[in-house]
Amino acid sequence: MDDELMDIEEEPALDAGEVIEAADTAARSIEDLIGRIFEYKHRLMERLLADGIGHTRFKEGPADRIPESWRVVPLQEVLLGRKIVEGPASMPEPGDGAATVPVIVPESIGSLRLHEKRCGSVAKDRTRELGEYMVAASDIVMAVKGEHAGACAIMPVFFEGGVLGPGCVRLAADTALCEPFFLNNVLHSYFQSGILYTLNAGSGEMAIDLDMLRRLMIKLPPLPEQKRIADILLALSGEIVAGEDALTRVRSIRGNFISVEDE
Repeated sequence: MDDELMDIEEEPALDAGEVIEAADTAARSIEDLIGRIFEYKHRLMERLLADGIGHTRFKEGPADRIPESWRVVPLQEVLLGRKIVEGPASMPEPGDGAATVPVIVPESIGSLRLHEKRCGSVAKDRTRELGEYMVAASDIVMAVKGEHAGACAIMPVFFEGGVLGPGCVRLAADTALCEPFFLNNVLHSYFQSGILYTLNAGSGEMAIDLDMLRRLMIKLPPLPEQKRIADILLALSGEIVAGEDALTRVRSIRGNFISVEDE
């Protein structure tokens, strides 16, 4: 009996700090991995949007050379109805309905993908008066005012619908001319390279001039090549999202062990 007690007493003390330290190390590694994938994707995106896939013959475009089969067109030419839909100046009161739909606001797309937890909301029974501002899967929403101006995100294919909020515009690609995920990557490229900042409407708070946005020139490959480029970049985006999900899980584990240590 005494031997059993002695064995128990000699067992090492439980140390939540070791788990927390391991979680911190894992989080730093995942953050570094995400950064490396993001940088790789950005460089590959720039190359694909400039040279395409497997081209050997090029021609002079308005600014630089482009593959022979490509065109250069204004943004509005590839949009459904050739129009950009601007969000309302304000939203209606929430209403009495318990069911709500998300309102896409600049903060929810500032990281170049939709974060529904950062969206606003409006009662579902109020959406009838907001019909022209409805946002569907594969629509692109861009922030055009404030600190997130120029950032945009494509609505996921599983997105059940939402409402365009103030400070944002909806860009719906004409799928007979342009693949939505391809267009989204073109706009990401323009945002990350600073091109969209040149569309500022004036001094003070950043606000994109919508007339200039409509006339923004984009390189347009044939539709099958657009889809191939979009698929390549979408796969890399999926890896980034998977990394972000893993990082969230590691941080949750860390938080759980901090709680245990405090008890």
